[in-house]
Amino acid sequence: MTEDNNPQLYSLSRRKMVAGLGVVGLASAGAGVGTSAFFSDEESFENNTLTAGTLDMSVTANVVAADDYWTGQGALDLSETADGDVVSGIQVDDVKPGDWALICFDIEVGDNPGYVQVRTEEFVENGGANPEPEQDVEGDTDNDADLGEFLLTTVWQNYDETSGDKTGLSTLDPVFNNASDDLNISYGSPDVDGVVDGVTHYTNAREANGVLENGYLIKDDNGDLLPINDQANEGVYSFCLLLEIPFQVGNVIQGDSISFDLVFETEQVRHNEDPFNNTVPVNNSTGGQ
Repeated sequence: MTEDNNPQLYSLSRRKMVAGLGVVGLASAGAGVGTSAFFSDEESFENNTLTAGTLDMSVTANVVAADDYWTGQGALDLSETADGDVVSGIQVDDVKPGDWALICFDIEVGDNPGYVQVRTEEFVENGGANPEPEQDVEGDTDNDADLGEFLLTTVWQNYDETSGDKTGLSTLDPVFNNASDDLNISYGSPDVDGVVDGVTHYTNAREANGVLENGYLIKDDNGDLLPINDQANEGVYSFCLLLEIPFQVGNVIQGDSISFDLVFETEQVRHNEDPFNNTVPVNNSTGGQ
């Protein structure tokens, strides 16, 4: 049976074919919509970089003045900078009443402001030799170590290096020298002869160690933490340590000795409300310096 012999079948087949072509036409129209361009735009920020900052401290110690004996022992030759490597400090034997030395420490914190803490470690007193004059004044043969009690150890804020001696000192640090209740911090400068009167108390080595052994954070005149190398305190912070044995001490310290390490540490100021206590900082949106 052919299409010519069956007109109805021929007619139906044409409709089906036309309908099928219509579907193909719709599919093609859909594909055309899918490939057309929408409105669009593109912006970019390239070469983004985050670099961690640095906090680097150096400490320079200079013996700026001393009595004749310490000078003869080469104490004035001490000018050392600690910046990564441990350096040796003062080493003087045979000190006697009347001897003194003035050591100034310059603390420099680079790049970012930092809080600075000073600590003593390995503070050791030794009775050493115990000759008869020492036994007589102590009234026994126990050979107590007494140098820590009689070696005056005071921190001074200001020093005029042109003086060349203790007369260049002007202000006792009011925060560091706080070990004794009767310390007269308004006292201007020490007696040049190392004489201690009955009113003024100077911090001794034991008391200084009591302040330093747990860490002493450097503070300003008001007792607030002092950021070193911030906008208000740029550059170098300096303080001077006066070591002195007054004439009145006498035989009680014969043969005694003291040794200690002096350690300087710094921590960043930013986001650090409780430095050197290793507590977790509180998040805030104000940022820092």
